[in-house]
This record gives sequence, C-alpha cells and structure tokens, in this order.
Amino acid sequence: ITVETVPHLKSGITYLGKDNFISIDEFSKKTGSHNIIIASSDEAYSTNCLPINDFLLISKGFPLSRQKIADLGYNIIEVEMSEFRKMDGALTCLSLLI
Repeated sequence: ITVETVPHLKSGITYLGKDNFISIDEFSKKTGSHNIIIASSDEAYSTNCLPINDFLLISKGFPLSRQKIADLGYNIIEVEMSEFRKMDGALTCLSLLI
C-alpha cells in the first residue's frame, strides 16, 4: 500500500475575486489563465483567505503574501490565527458561509 499526502484544496488555493487567486505552487498550474499569486513555501498557510463583502480576511504574519494581495487593491483585514494554526485550523475552517 502506498500513501501520499495531498494538500487540502481550500488550504492550498483561494479565489480572491476579480479573477485573482492565491495559491501554493502545487495548485497554481491548475487555474488556467487567471491571475495567480503564488505564495512562497514558508507562507503557504497564507493561501487560506476569506473574501467577505468588500474585504479580504487574511492570516496575520505573512508579509510577502499580504503585499502581493494589497498590490491588487484588496481591502485587507489581518486576523491573528497563530493559535488556530497550531491545531491545523484556518480562516475557512472557522467560518460558516451561507
């Protein structure tokens, strides 16, 4: 039996709106011709974002990803997620979208 770990889709790529995505490198080639921000491997956790109305919630502590997102004109709200991250939690995991 062979076992392979595959990153969770929602934790590896997020549609930001306006034809933009943020993605880990592994998923970045699967989005076609859309604009893709590729997060560095040490900022992979930053790809789990949550667009709400005119704002984009992002995890605090990922300056490279934050700057790339800000450069696209998004209204960013940084959320402290360090304690949730310790238990493999992320913004979308803690959200109920209806």
